Amino acid sequence: MRRARRDERLRTWARELYLHHGPAIAGLLGRDTPPPIRIEVTSGGPWAASTSGRTVTLNRTWFEEHPDDVGGCLHEFAHAVMEAPGREGIAWLVEGIADYVRDVLGFDAPWTTAHFEPGGATAGYQSTAHFLLWLERRRPGVVADIARRLSAGRYHPSAFAELAGAPLSTLEVEYEREQLQG
Repeated sequence: MRRARRDERLRTWARELYLHHGPAIAGLLGRDTPPPIRIEVTSGGPWAASTSGRTVTLNRTWFEEHPDDVGGCLHEFAHAVMEAPGREGIAWLVEGIADYVRDVLGFDAPWTTAHFEPGGATAGYQSTAHFLLWLERRRPGVVADIARRLSAGRYHPSAFAELAGAPLSTLEVEYEREQLQG
């Protein structure tokens, strides 16, 4: 019974976060409105949360130990809003966009801060988020455009050339050069 109450409190907290931040997440991902999502709670496992389709599963143990991890929820909400099909070969981009959303909304944590990592633009998560922040400064709206293509199952690496003005490999070289020159 106690666990059921804790689970419901966590679900309610997450639902309120989504109601509050969902419109901003949708906007960053090129959508007009946030879609309905489902929030489930489980315990155990080495992960904080996961997403499958539009279902976000939160790890009770993690959130009891990290009760203020709003960023972890926003990252998963981004996955649910984007619902990118077929992550084969693009997991780096899907995870990077989810961390990008967390960072833009100001909810990074010490273990999730976007950062430059030599050779890491396409490594996923925080290093890709840093690359995407750089790219967005150069071409405002490009991350939302890429996210829309991912959501529609129409993403191809050539999208970078079309939307950002240069092939991904060229953008990576320019990004690295700028970061290393400081």
